[in-house]
Parts: sequence; C-alpha cells; structure tokens
Amino acid sequence: METLFISKDVKLSANGGTLLLSAGGQKSRVPIRGLSQIVIAGEAGLTTSLITLFGQNDIRVVVLDWYGNVAGSFEPSGNPRSGKVRQLQALISADPIRRIDLARKFVVGSGQNILANLRYRKYRGTQGLGTSISQIESHLASAGEAPDTHSLMGHEGMMRSWYYDAWKEIDPRLDFGPRVRRPPNNEINCLISWFNGLAYTLCRNEIAKTHLDDCLSFLHSPNEARSSLALDVAEIFKPAVCDPLIFEPILRGKDISSWFEASDGVCRLSPKGRRATLEIWASRVDEPTGGQPSLRDLVRTEALSIERHVLGISEYHPWKRKI
Repeated sequence: METLFISKDVKLSANGGTLLLSAGGQKSRVPIRGLSQIVIAGEAGLTTSLITLFGQNDIRVVVLDWYGNVAGSFEPSGNPRSGKVRQLQALISADPIRRIDLARKFVVGSGQNILANLRYRKYRGTQGLGTSISQIESHLASAGEAPDTHSLMGHEGMMRSWYYDAWKEIDPRLDFGPRVRRPPNNEINCLISWFNGLAYTLCRNEIAKTHLDDCLSFLHSPNEARSSLALDVAEIFKPAVCDPLIFEPILRGKDISSWFEASDGVCRLSPKGRRATLEIWASRVDEPTGGQPSLRDLVRTEALSIERHVLGISEYHPWKRKI
C-alpha cells in the first residue's frame, strides 16, 4: 500500500515498523514499509514522535477539509530536490514565451480529455452533445494560439462551462446548475470538488517523487500559497478520472443520498460518503485496468515527462485518454 486513506475518527500510534490505527475499540495495523502518503479526511490524533517517524520514513501527511480541499500537510525533509532542475524550472516559469508554450499543453491536454468524455458518451448513444463538442473544439483550437496565461485560462474556463452544461444531456440527474466551489451547494458540485481535491493530492505526491519544485508552475500562478504545479498536472487528469467516478453511480441508478449532509445551502459528504468515495478512489488509483498502467503510474510518468522537458531532454506532450 502506497497511500493510506483515513476517513473516520482514529487515533494513530506506532509499534515498531507498523502503524496502529485505533477507532471504536477496534485496532488495525498498517506496515510503514512501502507507505509514502497518508490522507486524513476525518479526525485523527497525531503525536510528535509519530510525525518524527513519518519524517524518517519519507511519509507525507495530507489533511483534507470537509470539501476535499487540502487544509494542510506535513512534508518529510528527504524529498528529492535538485538545484539544477529548480533553476531551469524557474527560468521557464519566468520566461513569458517558454511559460505560455508549456501552459498551453496543460489546457490542450485537459480539453482533449474533456472531448474524449463527451465523444464516448455520444458513441454510447447520448443525444444533444453536438453543440457542446463543437464549442469546446473551437476553444481548444483558440487555446493553442493564446498569447498569455490570462486568455488561456479564459478558453479553459469556457471549455469547462460548455462541458458541464452538457452533463444534463448525459443524464438529467447530472444537471447541477452553475459550478459552485467554496462551499459546494449540491451533491454533484460536492462530488466534483471532492474528487478534484483527491486528484490534486495525488499529483502533489507523485511530483514529490521527481526533482521538480511543485511551487513553480506554468499555467496557474506560482505566487499562490499552494502546490500550483500539481494544479497544472491535475487539469489533465480530472476529466478522465474524476468525472467518470461521478457519472458511474448516477448512470447506474445507485442511491447515494446517504453520502451527503446538507444544511443552509451547503452540501458536504457525510462520514459514509467519505468512506465510500475514498474506497472507490483508492481502488481506481492503484489498480491497473485493461492492461494499462495505474492512475498513479500515469501521473508519475507525466511528472517525469515534465522534468525531462525542463532539462531539455525531450519535449513534453500531455497524456491523452484513449477511447
């Protein structure tokens, strides 16, 4: 196990090379060996000695809030860093021409995977997607010529607007109205925010295995107090990974009402919903499907491809979902 997801209230302690989880009078053990990340989406008790143990074993700890946003993290000091890579990465980020060239690739990769989702649904018989597909294709073509990141983000925003508007054609139950993030106002908005947050966390973890600096981004502003390079990379994978996880239970007619708690116009996942979605996410992240690499392997390969681009070894091309 590479990532441990904790969705319920637990107390964590260490027993030699084993992590001990105590909750509700029951205890379970997780080997520390092979563990690289702990994602906490519930209440958890941590001690200084436990944090020290995580640091000694290069284990990252990420805490998510109720909506899937990263509230904070513990970063072990042994992460691989390279002055050469950081310097070259900073030079690209500070160069308007080289930065926009790389930033376009993230938006183009995202747009291609958005189109792949809609074309797949059209292939499966969904009607009424033609206008959205043509509009997204138009903005995707314009994104390839965008002169700066501001206009590039504008095209990216329009592609997502047309994309989300098409969801109601796939199934009326996917009609969630305007995109509301902080905080989400309904079940679908809640799931989008939650899975997008998990994708961001995954990208952070895999970028940390390279020599890249995750604060130096190309599409998103590197001045923001977050791992903005992970936001860049997550743009590519969210349509292909997060959105199908939302479609699946809805299209199968599964009753997921118990996954949510809503009050005063705010919707968030219930403890049952956090457990259920984390189980789905964990299985999808680490299990290869159809002879293809796992999602974790794909994200790590993507990060390494960006590093090779930064080093001038080979040009970066975004991952594209095959349908």
